[in-house]
Amino acid sequence: MRAQITLTSSESKRIIAKGVAALPIMQKALKDHTIILAGGTTNAFLAEEILGIKIEEKSTYTVGLITDGKTGVSKEETRIHPFVIAKGKNLGPDVHWKDYLSQLEPGDVFIKGGNAVDHTGLAAVAASNLMGGTIGAAAGPVSIRGVKLIVPIGLEKLVPDVREAVEFMAGHRADEAIGDKIGLIPMLGATVVTEIVALETLFPVQAKCIAAGGINGSEGAVTIVIDGDEADVDKTLKLVRSIKGEPAVK
Repeated sequence: MRAQITLTSSESKRIIAKGVAALPIMQKALKDHTIILAGGTTNAFLAEEILGIKIEEKSTYTVGLITDGKTGVSKEETRIHPFVIAKGKNLGPDVHWKDYLSQLEPGDVFIKGGNAVDHTGLAAVAASNLMGGTIGAAAGPVSIRGVKLIVPIGLEKLVPDVREAVEFMAGHRADEAIGDKIGLIPMLGATVVTEIVALETLFPVQAKCIAAGGINGSEGAVTIVIDGDEADVDKTLKLVRSIKGEPAVK
């Protein structure tokens, strides 16, 4: 059986969050290890899925963002700092994620959203901070300590070639910019979770993105076809229908 679905940007974020939460490495980390859930609007959805909380303004769970047709940052006074989650429990505001980097060990997970992904599965994140922002601080410890890096990212962020984009930007930032000037940092060795990966993690189906874009609130939408046994496709459709109407991130 085949079924066609269209997901808005926020619906995609919800599906991706559910897919990340269902990954075996996440299930094990939630039981036995520590997760650093870095900033990002998709990660705000993931926080809701794994902590059972509600984040009304998901744009507060990020630093960098693109809105009003320009690159920028969220308001610092309303910003929610990244959660450090040990054995499924948020350690609270007294534990800063940067301070915890030196305690990471194999089996732990670091989760960071991205701004670009290509057909090879390579993802990159934009940064305006001249020290590389979150990934600039975390990449070394995460890599050296054998920590798993997970990148939840929607197909609305699909670009032709991440490596080419990174190399093009290397050594020469923009001289002028509408919004904040950004650089691009690749996230090598990451488990990249798009809508496709999420759906195929949650159900024994095959999924393919066949179209993208839209208008009147469906900007950034993706149209996906799901293929599998009728019962599995029906279960997939049931989940998708349950999250239809997910409010847009303001």
